[in-house]
Amino acid sequence: MPSPSKVSEEPNRSFNKMILIGDREWVKGMIYRLHAVGIAEATTWSRLISTGNPGEVISTLLRPRGRS
Repeated sequence: MPSPSKVSEEPNRSFNKMILIGDREWVKGMIYRLHAVGIAEATTWSRLISTGNPGEVISTLLRPRGRS
């Protein structure tokens, strides 16, 4: 996954974005399920970040467009 600084250095490059928001265990489970079916490597997701809502986290994934 490109780092935020790499993304900002490539202003003309488009990225696909995946965002998971929900309960910590659900988000972690979905990341592992997406990995298991070959959609996204588990290690390419951002760390879990609190949304400010009780019990809710967010994790994001960025990939350059054109990749499968």
